[in-house]
Amino acid sequence: MPQRPKITARLGLLMLALLPLWFASSSQAGPEADRAAAKAYRLAQARCHALDFAPHLAQNRPSWLACAEAMQRAYQLNPHQPQAPDILYRQGDLYAEMYKKFGEAGDLNTALNLYQQLASRFPQHPLAAESLFRSATLLAEDRHDPQAAAQTLNRLLASNPKPDLAQAATAMLHKLKQTPPAPQAARDEAQPPARPAATPGGEEAELTDIRPWSTKSYTRVVIETSAPVTFSGHLLKKTGNQPRRLYVNLKNCRLARHGQTAIPVKDGLLHQVRSAQFDPQTVRVVLDAQTISDYKISSLEDPFRIVVDVKGTANATLPPLPGPPARENRAEVSPPPTATRPILTLPNAPPAAPTSLAQQLGLSIRRLVIDPGHGGKDPGAIGVGGLKEKDVVLKVAKRVARDIANKMGLQVVLTRSTDVFIPLEERTAIANAKGGDLFISIHANSSKSPKPHGIETYYLDLAGNDAEQGVAALENSASSHQVSDLQHILSSLMQNTKKDESARLAGIVQSRLITDLGRSYPEITSHGVKKAPFVVLIGAQMPSILTEIAFVSNPLEARRLRDERYIQALADSITDGVMKYAASLSAAGCHPAVQVQRGLAASDQEPSPKAQKATPR
Repeated sequence: MPQRPKITARLGLLMLALLPLWFASSSQAGPEADRAAAKAYRLAQARCHALDFAPHLAQNRPSWLACAEAMQRAYQLNPHQPQAPDILYRQGDLYAEMYKKFGEAGDLNTALNLYQQLASRFPQHPLAAESLFRSATLLAEDRHDPQAAAQTLNRLLASNPKPDLAQAATAMLHKLKQTPPAPQAARDEAQPPARPAATPGGEEAELTDIRPWSTKSYTRVVIETSAPVTFSGHLLKKTGNQPRRLYVNLKNCRLARHGQTAIPVKDGLLHQVRSAQFDPQTVRVVLDAQTISDYKISSLEDPFRIVVDVKGTANATLPPLPGPPARENRAEVSPPPTATRPILTLPNAPPAAPTSLAQQLGLSIRRLVIDPGHGGKDPGAIGVGGLKEKDVVLKVAKRVARDIANKMGLQVVLTRSTDVFIPLEERTAIANAKGGDLFISIHANSSKSPKPHGIETYYLDLAGNDAEQGVAALENSASSHQVSDLQHILSSLMQNTKKDESARLAGIVQSRLITDLGRSYPEITSHGVKKAPFVVLIGAQMPSILTEIAFVSNPLEARRLRDERYIQALADSITDGVMKYAASLSAAGCHPAVQVQRGLAASDQEPSPKAQKATPR
């Protein structure tokens, strides 16, 4: 009997030694992705079972990481394989157990993310509800975040789970409601669960770029790394004459050997951005701002970057700049790209021209920002005959800019005036930094079927259905599950947006597109005004919309989009919509910021889709 531990340990080591041979022999089955993934999953399972046979290995965190990484490799071979939900669930369990065993906060973050991924990607799978329950348990018991746990339980109950799980979720939710909320100071200092690395335990990422934009009341900083990292944000309390400072920790990350340690901005709210190697595994990025009243931190994919949005108020005098963070190394950072981007600004109408419409109406709308979607390496949707969305929308945007400047005397800013790639989050930052009063992003739609056609206009909000979420996934260059994750982030960002004003602007622009185009092109279909979580609209400090002017995948609309007359008609309709919106504000005697929940005039009601719908010839 005393020999049993040695025997089991040897058996475990023997299994680990034989795994490569077993995997190599099984790899002859064929090149199909699903079969290769199934074999990799069996390999990962065997690694995990080996921990049971060799308890001394189970005391070693690298052994657990090896199992988790084997699961990750199996999943990446084919994310659509039948075993994918089981792999994600098993990975979540592994990291949850690692957190219990070794106390690494990053393991808890990863477990939560994996459970959420499973629920988002495979909502109909039986393990989806189980993963939400486990996620809620971790949030309540280990993260001590009853509010996030309650939100997760409500999501679980809405999925119509099995009776026993529904009963357990209801009981936990009742218990959480009796839990007093965390103090405001605690909520102020901590952010929601950090985004884990795609391959936890893998190679260290490197801080590659920091890009700031700042105005008197708003700052956006984009932090880019060579690979996904776990991150968390913290707001420091005010000390002496120094303002509150926000810092973001990047785990499993290192600095580049050469570059700046600080980017002096001194423009608007942001004073400077600093970076340093806080400890061997952590890079810290510090934002020195004059005041910070609110902040949000989120992440985007392909490439991975962290977006920090800060609100506050700029003071007349700035305190002295703090020195670099402790334990400094030099980070490779870039100056704000807005200085080199080909942004086109059209001045107001010539002084010799008659008084502009904006001046006649006494409007406070002075600057319009127009965003032609996609560009450069991102062609957007590719339609019939190779028609590219990026080319079509740039033509329309340039004509709208010219017409708005000539007819209204407004200053117009184009986020791009040539075929160049600009990340989505930079487009919003440009609009804010330029002090735009309105923001219009112009896109074209696409479908797998050639039949869909028509026009629809969006404003920023949570998607109401799968169709709206699908359009957001297309324009965000993201998968549907990433849009689902974005909806969760967006729910905490919507409190101070110009949602009502944006909805009104969307309604008027959609109305003019359908009505004006319908006079010369009767086969125009309206899909109405919709809402979705578009990255390009998040953080906009002004009424903002995204309009899908056509389907490039529809033969009739693709043919029209090659006609310069139709391009001009589209531009005329959007211009008309902006003018009608501006006139409605003047009639109400207010700025867009206070034009809230007013109904559209009868002439500007969005036409019924049925009234305008026709079959394309």
